[in-house]
Amino acid sequence: MKNLSKAIKPVSKICARIRLPGSKSITHRALIMAALSKGPAEIENPLRAEDTLLTAGALEALGATIQWSANSVRVTPPAYRWRQPEGPIFLGNSGTSARLLLAVFSAGTGKFVLDGTPRLRRRPVGPAADALEKLGAQIRWIGERGFLPVEIESAGLAGGDVFVDASESSQFLSGILLAAPSARGRVGVEWSEPAASWPYVEITLAMMKEAGIRFERQGSKRIEIPAPQTYAPLSFTVEGDCSSASYFWGAAALTGGEVVTSPVSPSSVQGDCHFLDVLDKMGCHIEWKGDAVRVAGPEKLLPIDVDMNGMPDMVPTLGVLSAFASGTSRISNVAHLRIKESDRLSTVTAGLKALGVETEELPDGMIIHGGAPVRPSSPISAFDDHRIAMAFALAGLRIAGVTIEGAESVNKSFPEFWDIFESLGEDFRQD
Repeated sequence: MKNLSKAIKPVSKICARIRLPGSKSITHRALIMAALSKGPAEIENPLRAEDTLLTAGALEALGATIQWSANSVRVTPPAYRWRQPEGPIFLGNSGTSARLLLAVFSAGTGKFVLDGTPRLRRRPVGPAADALEKLGAQIRWIGERGFLPVEIESAGLAGGDVFVDASESSQFLSGILLAAPSARGRVGVEWSEPAASWPYVEITLAMMKEAGIRFERQGSKRIEIPAPQTYAPLSFTVEGDCSSASYFWGAAALTGGEVVTSPVSPSSVQGDCHFLDVLDKMGCHIEWKGDAVRVAGPEKLLPIDVDMNGMPDMVPTLGVLSAFASGTSRISNVAHLRIKESDRLSTVTAGLKALGVETEELPDGMIIHGGAPVRPSSPISAFDDHRIAMAFALAGLRIAGVTIEGAESVNKSFPEFWDIFESLGEDFRQD
């Protein structure tokens, strides 16, 4: 299904009720904590998509038993941490899998090789590896230093104090935190501020606490974790994915329609849930009711000037919305978008220019001069990036002629996206 093209049909106004897939970020972490626990764990509403299946497959290669059913997954940890895999573990283009598992594999005994697609080989893992070496793991770079493929040889983590450079990705920090309870002695983790995408670290810590892991925050940039500790096996329910919800919230914003998404709550640990605050400032009406949120679009979208460091995955969506806003918008403090599935500052700019939108690409953001985008003269490339594909599909709701090239990339995080999206113009309601 490579190079699948999707032609988007404009709609006048949408009205939809959508049940969201489970959070990708939370599913990754839940699978890993379950594999580190002391007994079988049941995870309800997990995301079963390309990235999370890569994490699950890697854990299975090391001895975990993972059984998927319609709405849940059961994880039985291995008797020994870890079984020696038969060969290199392939992680596709899943940066989350690579950065979290690099640390988690180092928490056991054995020799492991992690590898991925050419794009994943350009996404750094060095800051996590530097910290792991100080904790006792041996890291050998098979290719370029700081990038996959990499060989890990470990007899477990000894413990001690480490500094993690999380300025490019919070996943370096989350991986060390997840692995730290398995060390033979106390682990102190320090980082400099600001850490990129900090809300994802809060997700990690909230889930560790729920699984019975004790830790102490020592100021704003240090955490101490007593070790060894073992994750408690839990029956855990994954929230709906706010990142996936953003495309439907955006559809309501663009068409002046309304969308109700669930399950998600105003107390969500997901940083991307705060995209609703951005939409509110752009003129949308937001209303919470139980585990659902209603987003109603305005007659006219307002421009915005916003620091998106805490929710960088929302930038492609915001970029498309800003193209239709009545003025100039500025998105800032997201230089780390350049090491995502694509260089998203470059690919969002390219997509907007294909729509005829005047856009200035900055080192850490972009300036978008909103107005009336024109019919594109050629297909818009997804650049093999799920978030580019889904974000630019929104533009096709307002203007004719939008075709997404590489539409299959949505399988990375949201395999059902096109089925739901293509029904939005049919007054679609999904219970």
